[in-house]
Amino acid sequence: MSKETLNTSIVSSRYQSLLEQLNNHPLYSDLSNENNLKVFMEHHVYAVWDFMSLIKALQLHLAPINIPWIPNKYPHYTHFINQLVLEEESDKALTDTANFTHTSHFEAYLKAMSNIGANTQPILQFINIVKTEDLETALHTQNIPHPAKRFMTFTFDLIARNEPHLLAAILAFGRETIVPELFQSIRHGLQINQRDAPDLHAYLDRHIELDKHEHGPLSARMVSELCDNAIDKQSDVINVAEQALASRLEFWNGIHLSLVA
Repeated sequence: MSKETLNTSIVSSRYQSLLEQLNNHPLYSDLSNENNLKVFMEHHVYAVWDFMSLIKALQLHLAPINIPWIPNKYPHYTHFINQLVLEEESDKALTDTANFTHTSHFEAYLKAMSNIGANTQPILQFINIVKTEDLETALHTQNIPHPAKRFMTFTFDLIARNEPHLLAAILAFGRETIVPELFQSIRHGLQINQRDAPDLHAYLDRHIELDKHEHGPLSARMVSELCDNAIDKQSDVINVAEQALASRLEFWNGIHLSLVA
């Protein structure tokens, strides 16, 4: 695979097949039902949460805290990852902007859940266990939806490998480049309008905008530089990209089956 190919997409036939299944998943039409939407968000919020650990893990490589400070090899990607963390962890409030407040996108998602009456207690209890005990204990609690548990386990297994090109691969090809299409599909499936769910619509629109025009293209180019033309790293990226999409598809399938049931 050439460096130029990595700049735009992972083009293995399996990746393309998985991406097509994701983009045409029946889950999106499920979301026309407001109760189904609540259940979806009660699952999906865990993916919103674990994304922060993914980008923080990559930040440790691209923008580490060194005292004395040492210049980074990739200053443009230091800027990108710091900007990504800034926007995800402390963006301007997506609604109620008159007060100039800031919030993480995770907290904005929780607000969107509360806005439509979805249950936020399980995810808040999960985070409290992570905070007071550890991640492993939290992952074994009973009130986490099984599809969300499987999805988070994949994410943290990848984080544990602690290889920057793989972290960048899952960020680019398992998250940022696919989110605009996924979130557009979610938005199109919604029957609840912007007046009744302003926080949810604002959350989806913000990510469609950022990931399509900024985060997606930059994250894909970052993978190329971190591979540094090494064939073994490029092969690893293809495999991880496929695994990331397979994990997302399994997640979507699990949520869909829970709604059908």
